[in-house]
Amino acid sequence: MIKSCVIGLSKVGIIHCESLLKIKNTSLNYIFDKNYNLSRRLSKKFKCDTSRDFNSILKKKDIELFVIASPTKTHNFYLKKLIKFKKMIYCEKPITNNNKSLKNLKNLINRNKIKFCVGLNRRFAKEYVTLKKKINKKKINYIQIISRSANHNIDLSIRNGGLFFDKGFHFFDLACWLGNSNPEKMIVISKSISSEDFLNKGDFSDAVINLKLKNGIFVEIIFSRKCRFGNFEKIKVHGEKFSLDSDDFSNKETLYNDFSVRHRKSYLDCLKKFIENKNNLLINEAILTQKICASALKKAKYQ
Repeated sequence: MIKSCVIGLSKVGIIHCESLLKIKNTSLNYIFDKNYNLSRRLSKKFKCDTSRDFNSILKKKDIELFVIASPTKTHNFYLKKLIKFKKMIYCEKPITNNNKSLKNLKNLINRNKIKFCVGLNRRFAKEYVTLKKKINKKKINYIQIISRSANHNIDLSIRNGGLFFDKGFHFFDLACWLGNSNPEKMIVISKSISSEDFLNKGDFSDAVINLKLKNGIFVEIIFSRKCRFGNFEKIKVHGEKFSLDSDDFSNKETLYNDFSVRHRKSYLDCLKKFIENKNNLLINEAILTQKICASALKKAKYQ
């Protein structure tokens, strides 16, 4: 039995708590959040323990797996501690808010033989898994990705790295995964189309990104924090004599729900694969994606 602890009890953290209760030979033993009242209340719901002191949980040798679902700015703090105690780590994206530390972090993970995964769970979403299978061995010319959400919480966006890291991470990864290649060129339009309330706090509300992948595929990505009817997420893939739309493989009842409903099972499937797999999962892909996010942000600032 793998005993676990979830760090950070936001919407995503709660999803991970629920997932751990469903995975065979895994148990949810502890939860931790800076808000102790929240931890205490949810510990009753999930029938597990909590503590005001994270180190007291960390030092328990029988707690092997830690899921980091806390704000991005706290990731470095927890990662360093967990690596020191050689814990198994599932980390939500982005990995860290310090891109310069990525190489050193990977070296620490390898040197200490840490089993590590980054939560690129969109790769496990039913519609995108089906889309990936449908385009296998087909000649792709163009990929279009649109993500619009009714998320006007600027502070939450900034806490998790801003538009390009918070929203962009999954979709830059999906572009590379579906296109089976990495970006060669990038054009970003964001500042001129973003709202003043986001810009005044150093973030962006909207962006249009054009990528040319190394294998010649063109990718257009549209991000927005505004959506009249809730949430809108779609991927279209066009190629020689074919055109595919992810909506055709999606659950129509949850099509306009947010990620916590529409992609809830993908969190379970990603975490389950990591636990059942002997090796690290998606760390190299996440490091590449984080670099793409950083490049997009830099171009948005100085466009």
